[in-house]
Amino acid sequence: MTNETGTTRHAHPLLWLGWILALLFLAAAAGFAHHIAWMRAQIDAAQGQNAQLRQQLQHADQVADVLTSPQASHVVLTETRQPARPIGQVSWLPATGALVFMAAGLRPLPPGKTYELWLVPSERQAPMPAGLFRPNADHGASVVLPPLPANTTAQRFLVTVEPAHGSETPSLPIALQGQ
Repeated sequence: MTNETGTTRHAHPLLWLGWILALLFLAAAAGFAHHIAWMRAQIDAAQGQNAQLRQQLQHADQVADVLTSPQASHVVLTETRQPARPIGQVSWLPATGALVFMAAGLRPLPPGKTYELWLVPSERQAPMPAGLFRPNADHGASVVLPPLPANTTAQRFLVTVEPAHGSETPSLPIALQGQ
């Protein structure tokens, strides 16, 4: 450096040390800020997974309640045209509207067709759709916790073959039924 008299003056080495320390602190602060942001993202992801696991656990508890509750009704559905081939079982907990349906021995369906489960509240009330399903490779299928109203009395259950999008009313013939 040159002063007013024209002589060169050198900066004291300790002055540079302050700037170097400031830069080091700035780099450390930026690193910590990045690490904190990464940790917040990890916490957010863990909280999302935790919420998803809680929802899955609640769903599993509902299924267990339907299958094990002493208040649940368990109805076996059989084919109406040829007994003892396809079979289905409904576990129904009227107080909560929770239903679990399992079937075996189902016939394969042509493209554009599906099976539909129906809850029939009474002779005077229209059947309520309770879920669409197609048999898997082992000819089995299930419907688990479809949205049904609580405190509905079920007189019987039906399974029909419907268009792939389902129907508003059951079609004939009835494939399975039980009460």
